[in-house]
Amino acid sequence: MSAASGNVRDNQGAGDPGGGRLLHDAVQLVERALTASRSEGPEPVGAPDAAPPLIGDKVRCEASMLLRAAAAVANRDPKLPAALARLAAELVPQSPDELAVRLCLHPGIALDLALVLLHLRALGLGDPRLEPLLGDLLGTDRLRGPERPPNRELEQLWLHGLWSGEVEPTSLARTLSASSLAWEFDHLAGTTEDAYAFTHAILYATDHGRRRVALPRPVEEIVRDADAILAMALDAGNHDVTAEVLWTWPMLDLPWTPLAAEARAFLAQVSDACGFLPGPGFDPSVHKRLPFPERDAYVLRTSYHTTLVHGLLLAATLSREGRLQPGPAAGQTGSMTALAGRNVADAVTAFLQPSAMAVAWWTQFPSLPPATRDSLAPALVTMALRRAATAADMSAVQETLSLAAEYRLSETPVTRQARVLLRRAMTCAELAGVAAVRS
Repeated sequence: MSAASGNVRDNQGAGDPGGGRLLHDAVQLVERALTASRSEGPEPVGAPDAAPPLIGDKVRCEASMLLRAAAAVANRDPKLPAALARLAAELVPQSPDELAVRLCLHPGIALDLALVLLHLRALGLGDPRLEPLLGDLLGTDRLRGPERPPNRELEQLWLHGLWSGEVEPTSLARTLSASSLAWEFDHLAGTTEDAYAFTHAILYATDHGRRRVALPRPVEEIVRDADAILAMALDAGNHDVTAEVLWTWPMLDLPWTPLAAEARAFLAQVSDACGFLPGPGFDPSVHKRLPFPERDAYVLRTSYHTTLVHGLLLAATLSREGRLQPGPAAGQTGSMTALAGRNVADAVTAFLQPSAMAVAWWTQFPSLPPATRDSLAPALVTMALRRAATAADMSAVQETLSLAAEYRLSETPVTRQARVLLRRAMTCAELAGVAAVRS
């Protein structure tokens, strides 16, 4: 059964299916979410198993992004062109009147309001009646609107580039240098929102991988951060962040690291098994006990966005298929051969208990070939250090670092940050000791 009928697919025989078919599934689900969002009302306060309602404007904006991304690879599945045509028909406004009024009243956020139209326009589906008004609003004297953080400013540059056909390189470079891509990520205390700032900066700066950009620091450093964010997202069972950070590789046109290659295949397996990619709010037990007619609404509310960003990942990957071959983990060239046969993964997982939030990942991990598991040892160390830091367990931090040193694993941003954490923890302990003596 597909998720279209409200059921999760039986996972028997699920493999790593073709990206074109999974992209088609994602487009279909997004089309259903778009339809559902028009009649969505808020969940009653206190309702059991409530999932947040779909927000119509947000769904429309994100659906238009998927439409434009998938249009470039529409030939990868025979059913995809028809699905994209239906999605486009849902997005094309019948009348420009309401949008025109909103644009006139709110010129400082004109790019945000016109996002859907700009994506449709890039596909030749724009409304010529709005062209004079857009030209007036988005010209050289346009109002810039409210102050925005750097990743949102990158979005503004991206959207204006859709209108004008180009992005001013000096503005792009300046904004990238102020974004999270310009410095090392805080892996031991960074939040999910920090991860989204990282992934969105890559999406906007590269126009979904269509544009090569000068990055604010060496690409190897950015990949190391992406690999660590990916490890933590997998361990947290967060398919949404996992899918978004995975688009680092196709959008920057880079070879997959061992972890990225396995994570990409893992998401494909989960998506194929379910018929959608479960979001952070999806609970299989809740889905199972819901009345049959309510199941699809629950899937859409909890998993529409995660399935959509997986669709963006699939589209970016398909457009670069054949060029993105697996490669060594950043900073570990030559070290993977040394790890072969040393069972380093088993040594780390001996004290890294499977996460209850990531049952699917930890269920399939033992079935990977030993050499593959060992190639993921740095990711396992990252997971262990993040867990230990979150729990403020300095003994676990020290034990994990000792294990990484014993197996001569290469330095990563996470191990470096963990050593700094231990040093500062000692300072805190000394301060606490002095305070205790004084009292």
